[in-house]
Amino acid sequence: MQKFKVQENQLGSIMGKEEITAAISVLKSGKGLSFASENLVKFEQEFAEYCGVKHAIALSSCTAALRIATQILRIGKKDEVVATPQTFKATLLAVAERGATVRFADIDPNTINIDPATIEDKITSKTKAIYVTHMCGNPVDMDPVLEIARRYNIAVVEDAAHAPGAEYRGRKVGNLGDLTCFSFHSLKNITTGGEGGMITTNNDQYDNEARAFRQMGIFGDLREKSLKAIGPYSEPQPPLSDHSSGAYSHQFTHIEEWGTNFRMSELQAAIGRTQLRKLDSLNEKRAQIAACYTKGLSGIRGYRLWQITPGAKCVYHLYPVFIDRHVIKANQVEVIRYLEDVKGVQIILRFWPVHLSKYMQFQGHHFGECPVCEKVWFEEQLNLPICASMSDKEVDYVVNAMKETAKHFT
Repeated sequence: MQKFKVQENQLGSIMGKEEITAAISVLKSGKGLSFASENLVKFEQEFAEYCGVKHAIALSSCTAALRIATQILRIGKKDEVVATPQTFKATLLAVAERGATVRFADIDPNTINIDPATIEDKITSKTKAIYVTHMCGNPVDMDPVLEIARRYNIAVVEDAAHAPGAEYRGRKVGNLGDLTCFSFHSLKNITTGGEGGMITTNNDQYDNEARAFRQMGIFGDLREKSLKAIGPYSEPQPPLSDHSSGAYSHQFTHIEEWGTNFRMSELQAAIGRTQLRKLDSLNEKRAQIAACYTKGLSGIRGYRLWQITPGAKCVYHLYPVFIDRHVIKANQVEVIRYLEDVKGVQIILRFWPVHLSKYMQFQGHHFGECPVCEKVWFEEQLNLPICASMSDKEVDYVVNAMKETAKHFT
């Protein structure tokens, strides 16, 4: 029985006294813990400055950010989007819920990001946006994606849940496409205490709408009432703090978008500010682990190494490696079982091809639609444990386990 084990850490970041101090300070302040308070405003400013972008809007999760991005673009039943199949199901949840059609491009088998060469033939007159995901913290090759988007006058939405701090040709992820969505979930490179998200944009209108949507903002057509009153009651002058939101003087004739509560708390923002100051050092720890993996696995018969997008700085949220089926005489499941049961190395497959998820199959998507993604995911891909808190002993153990597994199956 294997005694030493390397498993996924449920906290992708490193928390310490700084986060505890920040949290206690907020709790002792006696001030409100919700709405756009001091720490939240500063967290947004600091995150925007870090990314080199005009606006950052703090939210309750990356899923909320993706939903709001879809609302901002008014994507609906008559619209289409082009998207990557190698992503988490949340990336396209709002698109599917709103009844839009998703046309899946395929992936580059080496980077597992969307392959720009497979995008253009999916674009139609109904296409409103391209959705890309910076998988594993490895930036998408954005120049050709943005060139296609400009040519067809469509938006680019980036799922950057894996990629805070990543760079593409000298620019931070968050300052590339039209709307970029980040995650601060516990597993991510930094966290705001379990959940949290952020949208970044250089578009002033998108910024205004995102802030409205996160706090129950409603968009539609308004008409001014001839009698500015509610029944026999006129609006008090000066107006009271009564949440009437213009109901005395206006009413909707048509509503096109409904906001909801997607706010980030003051407590989360205080933790996030502390984590943001650590982000570069945490990402460097991940890069050092990744370098050990790459060096240790290079030249081993049986594996194909993951490739970083040219001109990009990866932040290694995950570290995939691929089985060479011409050498290893076992299928993916057998290799994973051996690594877990015999060697004690946990392998969690991420992410199930989204076009084959239950909600996408319900909408007509099927196996065979993205052959490169399907071959990589079902036959080749492994994700090695990686976390900023991993010890050298754990990293060395994983490398040796991978070497011994390749030897076992060849």
